[in-house]
Amino acid sequence: MVCFGASGTCVQVTLDLVHQSRGAVRFSGYVADGFGSRVHADGHPVYSLEEVAEWDDVGIVVPIHDPRDRRGVFTRIRELGIPILGSRGLPHLSHPAAELGEGVIVSSTTRVGFATSIGNASLALGDLVAHDVTVGEYCTFAAGSIVLGHVNIGDDVFVGAGAIIKNGTSSRPLNIGSGAVIGVGAVVDRDVPPGAVVISPRARPLREALS
Repeated sequence: MVCFGASGTCVQVTLDLVHQSRGAVRFSGYVADGFGSRVHADGHPVYSLEEVAEWDDVGIVVPIHDPRDRRGVFTRIRELGIPILGSRGLPHLSHPAAELGEGVIVSSTTRVGFATSIGNASLALGDLVAHDVTVGEYCTFAAGSIVLGHVNIGDDVFVGAGAIIKNGTSSRPLNIGSGAVIGVGAVVDRDVPPGAVVISPRARPLREALS
């Protein structure tokens, strides 16, 4: 396994995934453009994506926070034919009835609930994605974030650290539109339109908050 990027998040995520695999996966190094060194501070080598594409029996994880950047990286990796790894099949805290798409990363401290699906290439580093939640592709849940039950989340949504998306109901789920950004510590208790930026303490669209 190699990790795209060489940030502190990459270091932590790779450590987490290797721990989840219980020795079944070996970490070989980082992939970083313009890193400036062939050796990371933690002692692991740093490779180019083209170098890794020449290897056999390797997969790559992509823990980039920005959904748009992650989408572009996934495109490059697929074009080079490198297998993309995620948490599917690892012993994290997802309910057996939860569904994880290709390349989804779930930290070992993130609980994923019953009847919840997380779309391809999403990154879940928060505390909870609860039951009856549908998550689109390329979404990010930063550390400490919480999504409660009966919520529909579109593609390319970013949920900041410590944010809480409160629960809807089975008859009326709460909806977060594609491309929305939920700010750090925000509390969302209503629908968020596509592309909106919402801020704390009680989340509302940024353009409304500034008017």
